[in-house]
Formats: sequence, structure tokens, C-alpha cells
Amino acid sequence: MKILFQPSYGSRLLGLAFSLLILVGCGQMTDKDRIRVAKVGERYITRGDLYKIIREMPDTARPLIRNRSDLVRILNQQIDNRIKLPLGVKMAKEGKVSIDREYAREMFFRDSGDQEEEFRNMWHMEVPPPGVITPLMEVYGLTPELLQFNKDLVEEGTDHMIIKLQAEQALEVLAVEAFKEGQIQLEEAEIEREYGFMKELFVEPEYLEFKGIRFLESPDAATRSATLRERIQQGEAFDSLLEEYRQKGQEENIQYVIEAGIVNDPKKTHLRAFWEAASGAEEGTIIGPVFLGASQQRSQDPSGLITITEQPPYYLLCVVTESRPESLLSLDQARPQVVMPLIKAKMMHLLREENQVEIYEDKLPDPSHMQGPTAIK
Repeated sequence: MKILFQPSYGSRLLGLAFSLLILVGCGQMTDKDRIRVAKVGERYITRGDLYKIIREMPDTARPLIRNRSDLVRILNQQIDNRIKLPLGVKMAKEGKVSIDREYAREMFFRDSGDQEEEFRNMWHMEVPPPGVITPLMEVYGLTPELLQFNKDLVEEGTDHMIIKLQAEQALEVLAVEAFKEGQIQLEEAEIEREYGFMKELFVEPEYLEFKGIRFLESPDAATRSATLRERIQQGEAFDSLLEEYRQKGQEENIQYVIEAGIVNDPKKTHLRAFWEAASGAEEGTIIGPVFLGASQQRSQDPSGLITITEQPPYYLLCVVTESRPESLLSLDQARPQVVMPLIKAKMMHLLREENQVEIYEDKLPDPSHMQGPTAIK
């Protein structure tokens, strides 16, 4: 199991500054690094700035750069961020946009790649006193100090994610306003063309509703659920078992019977075993017993407050009461998802005009000639 030990944002900046000092000392900061490749308002972006942007990119986010077009794409992303990020901060201070911190933390987890599970688990661990190592900490090779360090990384990542989400929300708010006021216009042909390009992405995922009996993980849970399955195979009606365990639950103050509707979301890994057994099942199909691992259930009230409830692992035996297979959304169904990116792109174009953005493609370096610490692979 890998140990998450990464430098903080401040440390990375310090390391970058040190690298730049080395470059200057070695005579590698040349006049070519001062060549201007773009302009935003009254501020210029130089080749040196572009090299710095690329060096600071996480390895997982750095694209393959083969030609100047790839550099233009990175440059455009950077310019858009220079415009959007301050705009998001400003509109947040004005109360025009707001990002829930729990939502931002969830987005940070999802954006963490291979470290998603580790970050999630460590975030929910309690930091014990110095010198105390819990069994779960042993699994991840953690000390209290290292656990706290990683929890701080999660908070730092959440801070950056809030800024990023604020920027997108601000752009969306401005785009909707401009669209309503007629500053931005869309032709039906644009919407249809965009839908044609992207319709494979507009998917209504598989959905099932079920009634079931669950047994929280215990030494005899698997046996008890298997016994119920045998009773069904011998002819007992599932509804009679539901009623039996509903009454049993009232007597023991345990919730055996559950009713739920779930979407086949690949990101919910704790449901993978369920969908392996249930995908494609029709109404009336008996599923299980299957084992569902521990999970977290997120709920949001009308005020936007997100509550996270820990769900223990359990064995489930259930009957499907409703089933909808995966399907593509029609243009009318997908219209909001198609329209929003289009008007946001047009809004970004207006903001770039307002900020007098200029890009000098002929001044960009040839990636094949870039060497040393600034080389791009």
C-alpha cells in the first residue's frame, strides 16, 4: 500500500523558485525566455511563463505536447483561468456564487485519480495522540503526524477545488444572464450539431428499484442470507419473508427490510458486486445474496447542506420491483446539457474580447527544440 506523502503547495512553489534560480545561475534563462507569446489586458505572457506553467502541471494533467497547436491549447487554458479564477473569487465575495465545501471536497476526491480511495479513508480517520497507531493506520503505514499531514493535503486540495468550481459557476451565471438578455444567441442548428457530436455521452444510466432483506456483516450473516434464498427456492413467497423480517426488525430494533432505487454509477465501487448480479434484471427477479461493502451516503437538504452517513457492510437478498435499462437521451432531454457548454464557450469568448486577449502563435517555441528542465515529453 503506498503512503501518501506529497509536498505542500508552498513547498512546491519554493522548489520551483529554487529550480529557476539554478537555471539562471547556469545561464539557461536566455532572452528567448522573454519572448512574448500572448497578452491579457496590459499583461504579457512570455515563453518563460509558458515553461513555468507546464512544469507546475501535475504529471497526470500534463498533456502530450508534439507541436505548437498543443502549446496553443495549454496557453488558451491558462488565459481562460487567468480570467475566470479572479472572477469567481470576486463573485463569491459578492454572494453571487457559492460552493458547498463538502461538495468541493467530494470533487477533490474524484479528481485524485489512484489516490481517491486513500484520501477518502484518511479523511475520515481520527488522528490519535502521538505514538498511537490504530489498526487501520497500520494498513496505510501511517503515523499520527503523517495522517494529519494528509488530512491537511485534503483541506488544501479542497480550497483549490473551491476556487476552480467558483470560476466555473461564475462563468455559468454570466452566460445564463447574457443568454437571457440576448447578448448570446444560439441557432437550433448549433444545438443539433453539438448533440450529434456528443450524443453518446448523454446517457440515462440503468436504474433499479427493489425491496430487500439485509443482514449486517457478522459471522453468520452469509449463512442467514443463503438460508433465505433456499426458502425462496423451496417455494416461499418473497413478500411473506419481507413481512416476517419487518416484524422481526421491530422486535429486535434492527432494520432488516429496505426499499431503495439505485442508479448504475461506476464510481460507486461498493455497488459493483450488486450490479454484476443485477444488471439487466427484469421486474420480479430475485437478486442475491450479494455482499455490499461499507460506503458513505450523501444527502442534501433544500438549503444545500450536505450530510454524510456511514453505511456498514451487509449481505442483501432482494426482489426487483422496477427496472429501466441504460438508454441515450433524446435531443429534448439532453438540451440543457447541450446548451450550457455552448453558451459558456460564447461567454468565455466575450470575456476574452473584453480582456483584449492576443496570442502570437508564431512566437511560440518549437517543442522539438525544447531541452533540459523545460523539455516537454
